[in-house]
Amino acid sequence: MKKQILSVVVTLSVIITLSVAGFAGLSTSLKANIPFDFTVGGKKLLAGQYIVEQGVVRGALVIRNAETKKAIAVMAMEIQNDNDSKPKLTFRRYGNQYFLAKVIGVTGGNELPKTKAEREAAKAVRDHLTMNEATPEIVTVSAQAG
Repeated sequence: MKKQILSVVVTLSVIITLSVAGFAGLSTSLKANIPFDFTVGGKKLLAGQYIVEQGVVRGALVIRNAETKKAIAVMAMEIQNDNDSKPKLTFRRYGNQYFLAKVIGVTGGNELPKTKAEREAAKAVRDHLTMNEATPEIVTVSAQAG
């Protein structure tokens, strides 16, 4: 029952975010050229130019491919960042799989929770290694505000 309620809440949040974000002209967007395929919210996205915007629902992010205009919305936890930090996207890499972990803007940031797919990738790497260490590599991609 809890799963169904959570599913409905997330679905409604995504619908509201996508429908309003397209018309609101949000000014807090980031643009980044991501040179590798990556996963967000359990969905695989291809390498390319992306625009990341804050959704209208607190904690929501909309990640849109600049060329195809296809978008995905995810919920993320707001985090504090240093005032002198530069806009960037941070990924966790397990083998050849990249997972969006953080989005840092000019005035704030968001951290995405690990998905089931990411936990499985970490487990696969851990099981493959002789040591019990599956620390992901942190990969940072610079972004431009605007």
